[in-house]
Amino acid sequence: MKKYVGCLFVIILSLWSIRPLFGRGYFPMHDDTQVARVVVMGRALKDGQFPVRWVSDLGYGYGYPLFNFYGPLPYYTGGVLYAAGIDSVSATKAMFAAGTLLSALSMYILLFPYFGFLGALTGSMLFLSAPYHAAQIYVRGSVGEYWAVAFIPLVLLGMYGKKPVIGSIGLAGVIASHAILGYLTAVVLGISAVVQIFRNHDTNALKIIALGLGMSSFFWLPAWRELPYTSVSKMITGASTAFFDHFVCLGQLWNSPWGFGGSAPGCVDGMSFKLGKVQIVTFLVACILMVFPWKRVKIHAKPLARIGTVIALVSIFLTLEFSETVWRIFPFTDFIQYPWRMLSFAAVGMAVSGAYAVSAWRIPLVRIGLTVIVVWGTIFLGVKIFQPQYVYDRRPSEFESVSELRYRVSKISDEYMPTGFFRPATLKYTASEPVDRTTGLGVAVEKDFAIYKRVSIDTPVPMSYTVRWNIAHFPGWTFFVNENKVKPEINSALPYVTVPQGKSIIEARLTDTPIRTLANFITIITVIIIIFSYGKKTKA
Repeated sequence: MKKYVGCLFVIILSLWSIRPLFGRGYFPMHDDTQVARVVVMGRALKDGQFPVRWVSDLGYGYGYPLFNFYGPLPYYTGGVLYAAGIDSVSATKAMFAAGTLLSALSMYILLFPYFGFLGALTGSMLFLSAPYHAAQIYVRGSVGEYWAVAFIPLVLLGMYGKKPVIGSIGLAGVIASHAILGYLTAVVLGISAVVQIFRNHDTNALKIIALGLGMSSFFWLPAWRELPYTSVSKMITGASTAFFDHFVCLGQLWNSPWGFGGSAPGCVDGMSFKLGKVQIVTFLVACILMVFPWKRVKIHAKPLARIGTVIALVSIFLTLEFSETVWRIFPFTDFIQYPWRMLSFAAVGMAVSGAYAVSAWRIPLVRIGLTVIVVWGTIFLGVKIFQPQYVYDRRPSEFESVSELRYRVSKISDEYMPTGFFRPATLKYTASEPVDRTTGLGVAVEKDFAIYKRVSIDTPVPMSYTVRWNIAHFPGWTFFVNENKVKPEINSALPYVTVPQGKSIIEARLTDTPIRTLANFITIITVIIIIFSYGKKTKA
């Protein structure tokens, strides 16, 4: 009971971090596409698409396989709310808030069995108030990243609490929220699995990996296999050099000016990479207590505290230029983009160690006093940075307009468009209908959904016509003329079909490719295994 009361207490204490989301208006951020993504997710869900892979309004109106590659989990939350009738801005801010509260709760759930209420509360607030967390929400707008890091405590609970089901849910949550952090987490888990097997034949980590990858296969497996059909590889050409321009300078970890700009080479950046003074002091105290235990301190450090210390130190090291040699041999560095992404993992490790700095003391009054000081300190300093640069008033309908979705937002994020696609220079050249209206043709759009389109074509003269579908060509799209499947001609990544003289019905359907079918099947089977396994343990 105490554990659940503690969860409620954590939620109440966490409300300060999301208070700007309660008011009117919206705020600027680096990835200023979040409302649009919630809108298109909600529309796809209303059309009955699940899992959502393709959205029709982005991609300059030609469609876009956004959620086949970009972590969809946070957007399911916002999309469901939008589909239920909540306006787009409120649904998006609710998505932001949910991910923020989830991080505080998951850290509390991880720490409570090991460090008790006070230690868990301390660690939860240290994690929530990490400056990089504030930068993710109010500066970068990186929803997927801070949703992903919110699941990492569940991965640790599964690892060191011998709860593979919880750990696998955590890993699946990380992967389905953010592919890059999912990749990094899976790699670390893989190393841990090898170590555990050789040290004591423990297969717990291996179970977490198998179940976590299986549960999230609906996302990562098609994303991995179908990425070559997009422009991503060309757009990151040369990014390996850029990656090594974005190390954090050591002094920036202690203090760097808070800003709303971007990352730049050197030690002067537009955004802050500080770890947080309360976080650093608490972390150092925990390290001292583990290395030099005093009589008034519990003699043996909890294994989880040691793990947290290792995670923090390794993650911090990897953000610094000293680690360049390690990154040089690390695969797929191009896709990781920035070494300072490791600050997410550093925040996790420092929060775990910080919990020990409180719970290690034998005297209850000391533990209570330290908890009050640390929690008050995190809130006092966090309030200053957990806020947007400014708030502006804009109607939700403006975020959903044709110009907003089919041009402005599409132009910001079009990396998953197929190679060879001609990107429109102005709104005028974006697609507004499923097919291109050729002069002399009678065109009637009967159905126009994201993954199914039906159009009536009437050719008045005795000759066949070639009709262009305004659909960015991608594996899985199949085309029919008068219920007969046809193979389109692809030109500039757009499909063309030939229709005979007279009236014809042409259709376009996005079907699952073999890899998507397999991935969906693996996810379903894994979920069934987890439910069966959990139910069996509950009965036992």
